[in-house]
Amino acid sequence: MGLKNRLDDALLATPPENAKRLATLETVKAASGRGTDAEIQSAIAAQIGEREAKAGSFAAAGQSELAKAERAEIDALRALLRAGAPQPERPAAAPPKAKKPAAAPAATDIPAEPKPLLSKNQMIVGLAAVALVVIAGYFLLHKSSNQAQTASSTQIVVRPDDRTMGNPKASVILLEYAAPTCPHCATVAQTIMPKVKKEYIDTGKVFYIFRTFPLGPTDGAVEAIARKCLPADKYFQFLDLMFRNQAKWDPDGYQIDDVGGAIKQMARIMGVTPEDADRCMTDPEELNRINQVGQDAVARYNIHSTPTLIINGTIVEGTEATWPGLKAKFDSLLATKK
Repeated sequence: MGLKNRLDDALLATPPENAKRLATLETVKAASGRGTDAEIQSAIAAQIGEREAKAGSFAAAGQSELAKAERAEIDALRALLRAGAPQPERPAAAPPKAKKPAAAPAATDIPAEPKPLLSKNQMIVGLAAVALVVIAGYFLLHKSSNQAQTASSTQIVVRPDDRTMGNPKASVILLEYAAPTCPHCATVAQTIMPKVKKEYIDTGKVFYIFRTFPLGPTDGAVEAIARKCLPADKYFQFLDLMFRNQAKWDPDGYQIDDVGGAIKQMARIMGVTPEDADRCMTDPEELNRINQVGQDAVARYNIHSTPTLIINGTIVEGTEATWPGLKAKFDSLLATKK
């Protein structure tokens, strides 16, 4: 029985109350393209990598039950792989008194050399996954959501490595946590932020800080290129390029055969060579920094989704994260400072 049939059987056999397992299997099925064994194996391998990173993140944060739940999903995925692995055939008993050796098998009977599940460029992104602890948990399966848990006001501390725009002395600070692979982040970046920039940031009324909140290894790879391969004044230009062209490189929701190669192709537009992109995407020091930014976001603001907007230390609720809502909020805060 092929992996596709085993995956379908697993979906049918999983009770509805086991929502986490169903979500895991549905994610694998959605990412497996045409449903060949190689594609399903690749999708399972990607899921295992992401969930291992999540389990490590939860364990590091002392959330043992969440870590245990992630490891249970990893075990189930590995069991599915083992079940679908071809079993070695036992050699047939030699026929007695064979008069002549059996004919060599026809060329069509010789099994083809198995293709690698991941290309070199995909492995590069996979290496980033090993070093990058993925912070977001549940949101990996619901990444278009923009609901963030309400947190009490927490002072925004500007760090030396922050990427910013506007007047640092402005009375209003807007902090955004977003991810390059997040489709809603791309929508905000293209529809809302240009208005905010024109009316408030460029006029010196609002100081803007952007921080990448990694949802997976691909976000880490993009952020690492933006940080290590490009000068600071090209950071927002590169992010804008990636947001506007998600369909060309983002593996979540799009059929991208070679994720690492696609990211490097986008970086080439900014003058980054493939060799430099490789070096930046796998830089352990930078991946550790990205991880620390995500961990700080969780600890400080209890963030679990992107984009999350924070104004003067208070998280903006989903209903306010629109251009009219932000404009009203900015105008109210600026009026009190006059």
